[in-house]
Amino acid sequence: MPAILQGVTWFKQSAIRVRSGGLVLYVDPWGVPGGEEADFILLTHPHYDHFSEEDIARIRGTRTVVFEPVSMKKQYEAADHFLRPGDLLQLDGLDVLAVPAHNESKHFHPRRNGWLGYVFTLGDVTYYHAGDTDFLESMSEIRCDVAFLPCGGHYTMGAEEAARAAAACDAKVIVPIHWGDVVGSLEDARRLATLASAEVTILERGEEA
Repeated sequence: MPAILQGVTWFKQSAIRVRSGGLVLYVDPWGVPGGEEADFILLTHPHYDHFSEEDIARIRGTRTVVFEPVSMKKQYEAADHFLRPGDLLQLDGLDVLAVPAHNESKHFHPRRNGWLGYVFTLGDVTYYHAGDTDFLESMSEIRCDVAFLPCGGHYTMGAEEAARAAAACDAKVIVPIHWGDVVGSLEDARRLATLASAEVTILERGEEA
């Protein structure tokens, strides 16, 4: 297991937790256990497998800071920051850049919705969570250490596009996500590992790296 993934947990679909320097950050919590208060929650878009108010309530406390796309305000008014692609926030312990996440030739995640991926830095590590997206040319403007990339296809990138995305953002380590539940399989994650030039680590569900 790459040392750079220490503190990272994949639960299912796109739900990620990162523990670093005493801080706890979740992206798209879905199927996560309770009992631990999050410092930060990043929401990419309102589809049910990414936005679960039940899961948010399980990990949100009085100090939790929640980020979401501006267009999600009707679904969840209780967020702290409403972001558009290109917005950058620098908070105590966390830098967050909102980046585009949309389909280019499919209709599931339209560009006009302004849904998001995130580039965030905790400690000395910069992570890129792509959200639900196809390969976008703008990914070449991202630099990250760890990239969480969808690879299940149909609604998002498949393995081939995910490999292009990893090369574009110059990721050192790739973690395949968005497979094994709604669409996609372990074979898609393994195919990404054969196509990408960077190291690919397939995480076990719910087990911290």
